This record gives sequence, structure tokens and C-alpha cells, in this order.
Amino acid sequence: MSSNGIQKNASRDISSVIYDDLKDKILNLTLLPGTPLSESEICSTFNSSRTPFRTAMHRLADQNLVDIMKYQEIRVSLINLDSVKQFIYARTAIEERVIRDFMAKDEALLIEDVDHLIRKQSIVFEQEKFKPEKFYSLDTSMHEIWFRTTEKLALWTLINSSVDYTRVRMLDIKEKKDYKSIIDDHKELLEVIRKKDYNSVYPIIERHLTGGISRLEDRMNNNLDKYFK
Repeated sequence: MSSNGIQKNASRDISSVIYDDLKDKILNLTLLPGTPLSESEICSTFNSSRTPFRTAMHRLADQNLVDIMKYQEIRVSLINLDSVKQFIYARTAIEERVIRDFMAKDEALLIEDVDHLIRKQSIVFEQEKFKPEKFYSLDTSMHEIWFRTTEKLALWTLINSSVDYTRVRMLDIKEKKDYKSIIDDHKELLEVIRKKDYNSVYPIIERHLTGGISRLEDRMNNNLDKYFK
């Protein structure tokens, strides 16, 4: 391979490292919406030239994770609240149907898996050093069970593709002080699944999925409004 080819591969690898690192930090809110990104600082951190940095920024911009503004100023994108509300509206309808299909399968071992994950959520919540990322992961794993069991993983992938919705979920978890209500929703939903109470699924899942937005809107005047468009 020519030296130019080696340099191109090296640049592509560095740009991917920058992209992956910043994407993770944006989605888990280590980098909050509106945070300016310094080209010189990031290039220094990753021992990178400008070319891979800019390649990474354009990839992030394509996913609406950053905004590239005038004079090459780059900021973490703000959250589109209206888009998130519509996304939750759609997810509520989809997930209610998926849970009903999951209930019809009557998979006792998988229901116990749900119960196990809820108990792990309670343990994480009660730990002295609460880790929002761990709670988020357990919550995600629990919901994924019924999508996987009903062979609807494509829909689950779609649900998790919204960067704004992912950040709203993480923001709700980090801002919320009383996680017991989230866990109680999960426990109530589990009981409905066990009893095959089909009619109770929608009210619970709607309350559960819209709860995060409601809680955040209640705090909009408490310095949270700056994170939203």
C-alpha cells in the first residue's frame, strides 16, 4: 500500500474514534445540549489533525448530534421537544401492541427475566452511589425483551434510533430524584402481563412513556429549558 493509502486509513480510524467517543458522551449527557466543541482541544486530546476531526463532526451533524454553525463553530445540538413528543406518541401505540403479543406467547421464563431486571433496577436505585447509566441500561434491557420475543427487533432498533428521545430518557433519569415511581410502573406492568389483563396495558404504558416528558416539562423553568429548541 502506498504511503498516501496508509495515511488515509489512519485518518479514517482516528475520525471513527473521535466520532464514537463524542457520540457516547452526547447520548449519555456527559456533553450536554448546547455545549461548544473546541476543535483544538479535541484534536489535542486525540492527537489528531483537523481532517479526521472535521470528518467526525460531519458524521455527528448528519445524525443531528451536533450543529455546525457560522465560522465553523460547533455545538452539541439542542433537543427538539415536539419531535420527541411525537416519537413517544408512536412508541406508545407500538409498544402496547407488542406487549399484548408478548402476553399471548405466555413465556413464563421470559416473564421471570423481566422480574429479575426489575429487581436489579431496585438494587441499583438503592445503592449509595447511584449510576444513571446502569439504571438506563437495565430499563432498556427490560423493554427489549418483549420486542425480541415477538420478533419485532426492527421496531426496537427504530425506537432507539432517535438521538433526541435517547437524550430525553437519560435526562429524565439523571434529573429525577424519585426513581421508585419508574420501578413501580414496571412492577405494575409485570403484574398485568402475568394476569394477561390486556385492557390495562395501554393506560400503564402511556403513563410510563409520557411520564419522562411530563417530569421534564415541570422543570423547564429550573435551568432545563436551555437544553431544548
